[in-house]
Amino acid sequence: MTKYKSTQDDLFLRGARLRAHQKADDRDLRGATSRAGAEDFFQALVAAVAVIAHVDGQLALAERRKLVEAFLASPAMAGFSVADLAEELAHHARAYGYAPDLAEKQALTTLSISALGACDRQSIRDACHQVITADGLVHPVELGALYRVERALGIGEITL
Repeated sequence: MTKYKSTQDDLFLRGARLRAHQKADDRDLRGATSRAGAEDFFQALVAAVAVIAHVDGQLALAERRKLVEAFLASPAMAGFSVADLAEELAHHARAYGYAPDLAEKQALTTLSISALGACDRQSIRDACHQVITADGLVHPVELGALYRVERALGIGEITL
């Protein structure tokens, strides 16, 4: 017999090891849930901004800068990079290039089915407002797009 007991046979050590594994699994599940929530927020943010930005034709440089600023300032975007944002924007730009009406409908559907809290919805609305005012002009078509985004998000009023 060896000097050290096998840890497999020790009930106390085995129980502690099982509890440690369970805590790690719980952390992984909470991380996956928060990652899924962050993914929903990310998809909704890009879809909402795409509706606003493409209503007048394309995403202007000033609008793109405001979006990146809002993206970097949001704590929910911690798991995503600017490259992820650029890829998602490119996806929406291609969709708007092929069929703008269908692309907007798809983006608004993404907003309406997203499971976001009121704070996240308001953050998306605020980012849209920043994109609208990025070029210094507020066009009526942009206000109409903001209204459609707010309706899809379930936010009732426009306040500029």
